[in-house]
Amino acid sequence: MRDRFRNRNIAWLMVLIVLALAANLPAAESKAAGDSLGYGNTPAALRPYARFASPYKQFFVNALEFTGPGRDKPEPEVTSVRIGVLAPLERGHEAYLGQPMLDAIRLAVDEANAAGGYRGLPFELVVRNDTGLWGASANEIVTFSYTDSVWAVLGTVDGANTHIAIRVALKTELPVINVADTDPTLVETKIPWVFRIIADDRQMAYALARHVYGERDFQRVAILRADNRYGRFGVSEFRTASVRLARPAPIEVNYEIAWAQVDPGFTVQVARLQRVAPDAIVLWADAEAAAHLLVALRTAGIEAPVFACDRLLHPQFLEQAGPAAEGVVIASPWNPAADNPHYQLFREAYLARIGTEPTTYASHAYDGARMLIDAIRAAGLNRYRIRDALAAVKRYDGVTGTIMMDLVQSDRGPVSLATVRQGSFVFGDPAIAGGF
Repeated sequence: MRDRFRNRNIAWLMVLIVLALAANLPAAESKAAGDSLGYGNTPAALRPYARFASPYKQFFVNALEFTGPGRDKPEPEVTSVRIGVLAPLERGHEAYLGQPMLDAIRLAVDEANAAGGYRGLPFELVVRNDTGLWGASANEIVTFSYTDSVWAVLGTVDGANTHIAIRVALKTELPVINVADTDPTLVETKIPWVFRIIADDRQMAYALARHVYGERDFQRVAILRADNRYGRFGVSEFRTASVRLARPAPIEVNYEIAWAQVDPGFTVQVARLQRVAPDAIVLWADAEAAAHLLVALRTAGIEAPVFACDRLLHPQFLEQAGPAAEGVVIASPWNPAADNPHYQLFREAYLARIGTEPTTYASHAYDGARMLIDAIRAAGLNRYRIRDALAAVKRYDGVTGTIMMDLVQSDRGPVSLATVRQGSFVFGDPAIAGGF
């Protein structure tokens, strides 16, 4: 018995010694700090256990491959080249994102057809509504694959539905180009048929964390989010960053997606934030809900600065929030104010056709459609070779800037911040010190 206690004490002593050394061991930290940015462009200070040791195993450091057959299938006789579009277009709270996506994709396809289509054949869109119902997206992918005979699918927005859709696409061997789901875990499924060309919430959370904690030096930052997968996974990296920077969020409050029927004044959320009195608030919500939340917060006298997700980059947010939106800092997966001639041409064409400014998701949808069309032209009418052509893209200069694909086929191009000033979005303000 005495030997057992002695051995246990020795073991604990060794653990304490290791922890003490790790806390003061510059070699481990300097190595992590000196590394190039790893998966998801994670800053060294936010890597798990970075203060103590280097990881013995790293994931997502190998390129995804498809090693199955199919590349030798001959091209069929067709009268048009069909491309699927899955987006929330009606009967859902994300339709304000989906309709501009479809408008931009149609523009890209019409331009491609005007330029000759695919070897004289026109590109044709097959459009289906993402209803948001659990499992409905799986049925749509099956229909796209076997009934509609599309060569690839563009979409969609909802994280839960997209996760289901790509698992079916894996079985039906159908390329999916995602242009709007910012769920960080989407590509961590390691499905080689999925390509995402928009920066995810991981990168935008890092940008907000650096600004909120590093540049503004806030200590007590509350989290306010939607009670769904988008809100839950969207704030996960910011929540983790807060803990790793020794400033854990004092409270995390969520709201019901059906807030207009449940509690249109957000009385519960406002009351809980009033009790905590945070220095700042990080908000992950849809545009309309965010606008009403801000009005409720300001009306209740909560003047804490607000930092938010990219879904607020929509005219609906500015219109409904009014003066309450002033000063809100929003993460953005790109910077439309950058000098980009591709974007200027797209913007002019979109304005002429639709009559409104292109949204963030419309711009990424246009890039996704163009990238897919280029891949089809290069690979021919064969899903497997189209997948290979998309996988070969490491850098793509689009209307949203330079799309830089990582080893799990997700865009890791630089993100940006924008601030609402006098009723408008001012992009690049504040500037981000370092890239994500």
